[in-house]
Amino acid sequence: MEKLSIARSTATIEPLKVAFVQQRDAGDVRNWSGTLYFSKQAIARYLGPVTDLSPVPITPLPLRIARGLVRATTGKSYSYDHDLVVARLYGRYFTEQVRRVSPDLIFAPAGSACVAFLDTHVPIVYYSDATWRVMQDYHGGLSNVLKRTARGGEELEQRTLDRAAVALFSSDWAAASAVRDYGADPAKVHTVYIGANLPHPPTREQVLPRRLGEKLRLLLVGVSWEAKGADIAFGALLRLLERGYNAELTVVGCRAPRGVSHARLRVIPFLNKAIPEQRARFEQLWREADFFLLPTRFDAAGVVFCEAAAYALPALATHTGGVPSLVADGRNGYTLPPEAGGAEYAAMIAEVAGDPERYARLCDTSRDEFEQRLSWDSWGRRVAKIVAERIPRLAERMTQSR
Repeated sequence: MEKLSIARSTATIEPLKVAFVQQRDAGDVRNWSGTLYFSKQAIARYLGPVTDLSPVPITPLPLRIARGLVRATTGKSYSYDHDLVVARLYGRYFTEQVRRVSPDLIFAPAGSACVAFLDTHVPIVYYSDATWRVMQDYHGGLSNVLKRTARGGEELEQRTLDRAAVALFSSDWAAASAVRDYGADPAKVHTVYIGANLPHPPTREQVLPRRLGEKLRLLLVGVSWEAKGADIAFGALLRLLERGYNAELTVVGCRAPRGVSHARLRVIPFLNKAIPEQRARFEQLWREADFFLLPTRFDAAGVVFCEAAAYALPALATHTGGVPSLVADGRNGYTLPPEAGGAEYAAMIAEVAGDPERYARLCDTSRDEFEQRLSWDSWGRRVAKIVAERIPRLAERMTQSR
């Protein structure tokens, strides 16, 4: 009788209700490179049903016009997502929406503008790839901003970290800034690595084992030739050819500067993953490559490193920003110093490629990294564990606990 009573009690537990708060449309896989969309799915799988309150019903056109006028007249940058007046509008809207749906938990990815002025007692889980302070010191696009933007970005970050019950970051680099620069309680700040934004990640059996063939195939995926260090990757290709390697480089997502061309360089400016044929081509490029190169000049959290790991593809990247948290040396690739050029990248490729057993192990452990910490499933499990520990009263109502 006692067991029956327990079973009935468990069956009546209401699932945890989560409100998803973000100014942009989380249903659009293009926003934040798909991170809004995929994090929302993971929250639903591991915490509880999600009510998506995004986007804010405010037309951004006047704000974009203002941004353009500021740039044209002052040469400085204006970010309306870091404007205190705009944030108060967001706060009023989401206050009403949260009251309407009565959630148990609020999940706000990259949502400092949405929750800084949110009037609620519902616990907030904040997720981001960087703090305002660390990005302003690091990213060139944020170093020349209006005083209004700088002041707003700083205040929004501080208010959000003060209010959040849990503050999650995609790298140790960003998490350390929350504690160091904003005095956030270390007990509520955690690193939770971002996942691969792939609708249907390949299985382990589909990508392993990997073996090097006669041609050494290099892949770079990025939206900016300069910012993602494609010139360094091209230099690595030239050095490998000089060494006698039968190598080729494919760059996807941007255009090469005028005058940059080579018979062994293939540039694909854009592939639309919403179109089945182009998505299939993109997936084929991942499967066919031997190394993923991204000598990025700055990166808070490169989702492409998670995608490379999903395909068991070793990554070579710059030791900068949040990259070292995603590319673990000797596990799913190697990071090189920011000053490293094409010669250094070529030398690392040659070193690994010259030892087939080492290369095969690196491919195996790259896939291990995806399964253990760089997938949205591993992300969801980790977030659920942290929330259960920080807010114990919600633990038994989580999807993962049932």
